[in-house]
Amino acid sequence: MRNLNLLRTTAVAAAMASIAAVNPAKAAPDAEGTVIIESVTCASLNLPGLCDDALYTAINTYKVYADTNPDNPMPSPGHFTYIYKIVNDPDSVPLVGSLRRFDTETPASGTIAAGFLDGSGVEPNDVEVQSTVVRWVFEEDFIDPGEASEELYLISAFGPGLVTETTAGVGSAFAIDTQMTSVGPVMAPPAVPCTIGFWKNRQFEADGLLKFFPDGQFDDVKAEAVAISSVFSTEAELVAALTSKGARDIETRARQQLAALLLNIAAGDLYSSNTKCRLFTGEHGTEIDTTGDGIADMNVEAALVLIESNLLSGDEQLIADAHSLADDINNGFGVLNLGVFE
Repeated sequence: MRNLNLLRTTAVAAAMASIAAVNPAKAAPDAEGTVIIESVTCASLNLPGLCDDALYTAINTYKVYADTNPDNPMPSPGHFTYIYKIVNDPDSVPLVGSLRRFDTETPASGTIAAGFLDGSGVEPNDVEVQSTVVRWVFEEDFIDPGEASEELYLISAFGPGLVTETTAGVGSAFAIDTQMTSVGPVMAPPAVPCTIGFWKNRQFEADGLLKFFPDGQFDDVKAEAVAISSVFSTEAELVAALTSKGARDIETRARQQLAALLLNIAAGDLYSSNTKCRLFTGEHGTEIDTTGDGIADMNVEAALVLIESNLLSGDEQLIADAHSLADDINNGFGVLNLGVFE
């Protein structure tokens, strides 16, 4: 969904650039706007007699609501609600210009729920929630020229970005697809790192902690932590490093902090809406201030690369640096947009 085939895009309103920009107390949407999408022309398809201009024109109106906005039609604590409505222009070509899908990209595993609100529009016959895409399908009842879809909703822990930062698309009945940019989930939620003490106790199934990452989720988090690591190749290695104790050298202690850091990142990657332990990778992910000036020096993804590289270097000072940086992040020191453990 990265290559745009957009002939004309009009942004009536820009979305907030960060979660902090949202005003949850105000009525009406926290952000709203319209994007107009024109398909390729009939002439470019060698169909000059079918139409003079675009095969179809679709209008995507979007609204974004914070969880505490009283007008939010689908409120969910700690999440944003995105509402899309797709209108097929009356001048679109009948049948071949009917719309059969609308989709929008999302951060990996960033969608909590998706569907549509009952109203007077055309209902999708299916809603597909994939890792990085949500697709509303209108295969049984197309959005014909002059018709509008129902309001389509997406709920995510990720806040809205700019109108240029999310790729979306529509497709016609004859697979003539057009992509555009729109407003969608982009900005990572507040970071909530957990310490090695939490993760060790969760591994040992301590009283009161089994409610966190239940029903196989903790196993999934450990597997993901190993998958994103260049230091640990098995879950057994990860757990051994995490649960080490007693008098240990700096490398062993650094590996323990790394294990906790990987679990924090994996928890954010897999379960973005959890409010327990989470750090986020990606362009708009968790940022780290290593100099104390309140300005990001790197993101957590770059920090992980540096920590693992230093740990594998064999240099005692670099290993100590790896330990220090991982320890700081796991304890929330220097982590920007820090949330509260719940």
